[in-house]
Amino acid sequence: MPYLKHLTIPQYIVVAAALILSGAAAGQGAGADAYPSKPITLVVPLASGGPNDNEFRMFMPKLAESFSQPFVFDFKPGAGTTIGIGFVAKAATDGYTLLLTNGGYAVHPNFYPDLPYDILRSFDPVSQLTGRSTVMMVSVAALPGVHSIQDLIAHAKEHPDKLNCGTSGAGSITHIVCAALASAANIRITPVYYKGGSQSQIDLIAGRTQLAAGTLFNALPNIRTGKLRPIATLNPERSRVIPEVRTSIEQGYEVEFPDWLGVLAPAGTPGAVIARLNTEFRKAVLSPDVAKQLEQQGSIALASAPEAFRKRLSQEMTRWKKIIQERGIKAEE
Repeated sequence: MPYLKHLTIPQYIVVAAALILSGAAAGQGAGADAYPSKPITLVVPLASGGPNDNEFRMFMPKLAESFSQPFVFDFKPGAGTTIGIGFVAKAATDGYTLLLTNGGYAVHPNFYPDLPYDILRSFDPVSQLTGRSTVMMVSVAALPGVHSIQDLIAHAKEHPDKLNCGTSGAGSITHIVCAALASAANIRITPVYYKGGSQSQIDLIAGRTQLAAGTLFNALPNIRTGKLRPIATLNPERSRVIPEVRTSIEQGYEVEFPDWLGVLAPAGTPGAVIARLNTEFRKAVLSPDVAKQLEQQGSIALASAPEAFRKRLSQEMTRWKKIIQERGIKAEE
């Protein structure tokens, strides 16, 4: 640059600083535009084959196409999902390691005060992707005569201390639902702990356990073949997929399970990355074909904004705290 030889020393400093800043800005822009430049990992804090990964697979091809990069699952089950969640909390904040989780996420702080992460401060919400219909279901093999919560209570009273409930682990949301029902109905239900809903459902179908709460998305195929029987839906309204099944509230028991699927990133992930993820997730989930498939399986396409998702997490943490305290539920039960 020949003109530089005519500059004074102060002018040299100004020009150099400007060149440095413009170069940095160009580099930042290039980095944001280049994301993602490699596969994106979705950590699932449950065993494979559950509603989290199965539901995500419905729109994963659209995301892989829009990002020109594949999404891969990394299953890290255990300790009521806190192992997988804790792993993501410590991951790099580059947008390449994300947490794929569900409604149980807001439960853990009420059971484990010494968690190595904070569910509101250790993560940046990306989007709540779906809302889910949930059910209380029984094994047809084990409880052929049970068709309602009232039937279940009658069975439990005729067979004291013989009723068990499969859960996704101690302190999991499905554990809380079973414990809340036991408290509301004044019956004894023994929890049985698994590392995910898919494992729990296998034993429920076989009759090794008798009762479980779970998503309609995962249970529907076995409900349709008659292996599982829903005795109550656990949402405020009846499901459009199984409208004949009454809600728990209609049957006189306020036991609800407002489940969902959502994605979060480690706190400190660049805002441009969060915005790009949210935009592409929204397009994929709300596309007419995906939204229709989700509805047919008992889920609703939502794709919320990050701040709306953060607000929901805060509200749910408060809600579950109240339920756990009122019912006297303990993680080790």
